[in-house]
Amino acid sequence: MPRLSVLMPAFDAAPTIDRAVRSTLRDLPADAELVVQDDGSSDGTLAALERIDDPRLRVLTGPNRGVARALNALLDASASEFVARMDADDVVLPGRFRRQLRALKTADAVFTTVASWHGAGVPRPPWPSGIGTASFPFHLLLTNPVAHSTMAARRSAVEAVRGYRVVPSEDYDLWLRLASSGARLRRLAAPSLLYRVHPGQVTSAEGWRLRSWNDERTQAAFAELSARVLGAPLPRLTALAVAPLPAEEKAACLDEFERRFRCAASRLRPADRAAVLRRLARRAAWCRERIRAAADERAEAAS
Repeated sequence: MPRLSVLMPAFDAAPTIDRAVRSTLRDLPADAELVVQDDGSSDGTLAALERIDDPRLRVLTGPNRGVARALNALLDASASEFVARMDADDVVLPGRFRRQLRALKTADAVFTTVASWHGAGVPRPPWPSGIGTASFPFHLLLTNPVAHSTMAARRSAVEAVRGYRVVPSEDYDLWLRLASSGARLRRLAAPSLLYRVHPGQVTSAEGWRLRSWNDERTQAAFAELSARVLGAPLPRLTALAVAPLPAEEKAACLDEFERRFRCAASRLRPADRAAVLRRLARRAAWCRERIRAAADERAEAAS
């Protein structure tokens, strides 16, 4: 039985999947496998996979069901101690899995930074900043600080929270539930992959962002983590910014969030505390600007 299973959902990924798969296989440890779910592709994705002859590669096929369902199918089809994620349009950098497996000795889920890449030219290297297990929940209360395709985790931790849910932001929703369950999450400073950036990404669409911010299940997961970390089930700042509430009420809620966040963050190490408070300042400023803009729009519409 493989010790590590890398899970890759693929939908109409013919132009990029060959390089994604081959870079993953090159970096796999001896006791690992790559399991790909062809999620109802209508292009040459399956044909590209069939041209790769490697016993560590397993390919599953089925109708298009979306990323969350495809990932749960991949979890069900594997039985390794550890699972990792990979996207069909990214490229694994050498040493990724070795470093993450070593870090999983003291964590339940390990992520990395990424080098942003537009498919050509020189990738943009990240600022080499890690996130420790103590401060990771604070970052989650402000934003999603990691790319989904960099995850490596203990299967037991993922299964304990029942895997993925069908929500707009299935990765962030999983991180929230993992953190609320007491799982130890961290981000390594060095990048583990070339992360392809392109205009067609779902996460670049405004409609997707609004659906993610307003999803009730993700908001409930956020409130649970907020209660665990801040002592009260507060709303997600992005959801608060677009909520149909009076500006004064939203501003008061934001003030309470900042107060509780600063108080809870005082328990972190100085460097970690400084990092999360800088992030809080930027996020709070963004939220206040959205609140002001919404109030101005309502005032203009009423005049």
